Amino acid sequence: MSGEQFRVVLDTNQIVAAGTGWLDRGQPAPNPNTSRRILIRVAETHLGLYCGKIVGEYLEKLVDLGHPPRRAVRMMAYIMGAFVRVEIFTEEAPFRPIDLDDEVFLLCAIDGEANYLVSEDQGLLDLDPNYPDFVIGRSDELAAVLAP
Repeated sequence: MSGEQFRVVLDTNQIVAAGTGWLDRGQPAPNPNTSRRILIRVAETHLGLYCGKIVGEYLEKLVDLGHPPRRAVRMMAYIMGAFVRVEIFTEEAPFRPIDLDDEVFLLCAIDGEANYLVSEDQGLLDLDPNYPDFVIGRSDELAAVLAP
């Protein structure tokens, strides 16, 4: 499986868990947390997928949680520079999440032909069996594949 390039959507909780402090310090410390390891590996090796609404949610949540706005914007620049923008044309997910704000992640995975959607959100994780074209899984479950 080494050397395979996957198409990956990261839920907001992954971006928040990755943090932004490392952006000011350059290369992250050895053995960064799993979410940060996945984010960096997706940016450098795989095809990260995003849409405008997802980037807006990432930015809003980082600022709401107290990340300095300058670093939050830097994180968006990092993501937008390394990931591929997906045009969302599917109007509604076939199996909708309980929290409809999470639907955009499913739509991005569908329209971006993702292999993986990484999330810690139980509402999305519960939908995994309904989406055979991609895996919805937790970072700790997918780290071996995405960021070995």
